[in-house]
Amino acid sequence: MSGQRALIIGARRRNQGLGEFIAQYFHEQGAEVCGIVGTSPTSVEEALHHLKNRYGIHTQGFTDLPEAIERSQPNIMVIASPNQYHLEHLQVAAKYKLSCLCEKPLFWKDHEPLVQREVETLVDRFHRNGKLLQLVTQWPCTLDDFFSLYPDAKNEPLQRLSMLLGPVSSGINRVVDSLPHVLSMIHSLVGIGSVKNVSGYQEDEKRLKVSFDYHHAGGHLEVKVILVQSPERPRPAGYALNSSLVWRTIRQKDYQMFFSGNSGERIRVKDPLKKLVRRFLDDLENGQPTDRETIVASMTDLNKIVENLNL
Repeated sequence: MSGQRALIIGARRRNQGLGEFIAQYFHEQGAEVCGIVGTSPTSVEEALHHLKNRYGIHTQGFTDLPEAIERSQPNIMVIASPNQYHLEHLQVAAKYKLSCLCEKPLFWKDHEPLVQREVETLVDRFHRNGKLLQLVTQWPCTLDDFFSLYPDAKNEPLQRLSMLLGPVSSGINRVVDSLPHVLSMIHSLVGIGSVKNVSGYQEDEKRLKVSFDYHHAGGHLEVKVILVQSPERPRPAGYALNSSLVWRTIRQKDYQMFFSGNSGERIRVKDPLKKLVRRFLDDLENGQPTDRETIVASMTDLNKIVENLNL
């Protein structure tokens, strides 16, 4: 990936942030991590020290984003900051005409209704500039492993999607953090449609059930999601297509992921985040345009779910 230069916002791992691992995978794929941006000199120094000692990444750190762009001259911005800062960072990326890999959701404004036109205008800026904008929603990158465990499932009409996730956050934030993963699976499996019949049930302080129907060109999909607040790793996760179920487990010493199936089969899973970074870089090299419709749909669908949960 000669010539690709990535500036990472949020490279220090806190809670469930993925910036550190995204930096690692850009580095492993041959792209240069030309700089990182943090909130304070102390956090930047901590991140620089960690990246150097753990991954051999030698780079420079900044606390001012425009300065970081001017001095490090990236062609890619990675946004791994909390979602309340995404809009500001995306606007800067669009201004400087950078391609962008952004943590999900695209952006979110607490206590403010989503204005769809604002989403469309932002995404269109990347599209018009010929720059690639993608979201960090890595669960669809596990589908090849899922279908290796259940090869017959690929030919079955999909009627139900169930998913278990373990967000760190609580309240409505766990929905904002987690549902983009579910929606990315839906869009990958059945395409763009519309959310109907949203309901939520708070089983206890840490466990929330969300269900809705997804109407699409091929019919409709019954979606059920369980969110279990999980501050500590490893966090619970798994999904089912119709009745074919996988549970995710992680070997902590090397962060190797496994899927276990209905009959106890256990397979090794290729790191989906690493696959996602590779796909982003391949799409960038191949001139793949921004998938405007899917990104806008992800925000529209998320907003409808949040609006109708009444939590």
